Amino acid sequence: MTVLLTVMLTACATSADERPALEPDPVIETRTEVVTVCPAELQLAIPASPHRPADAVIKASQSMLEYLAQRFSREELLEARLRDAAVECPLISGSDGG
Repeated sequence: MTVLLTVMLTACATSADERPALEPDPVIETRTEVVTVCPAELQLAIPASPHRPADAVIKASQSMLEYLAQRFSREELLEARLRDAAVECPLISGSDGG
């Protein structure tokens, strides 16, 4: 086997045929651009929270009062998220964040 391999390598090395020229690999250029896009809703002012009248009384079942407390908590959370998001987009929503 060694002799046969040597003969084959010798035959390839002394071949009269020229090998075709190899073309260079194509150049692929990749660019990444990060653009911060802020929704137009962040431009809108958050409406003022209505003031509770001093004599306001809610008479409801305990489950309804718990529901209302959850709704108020959710509203506060969403309002805070909107304000935080507006701060992240100062060029759109203004320098004060809203």
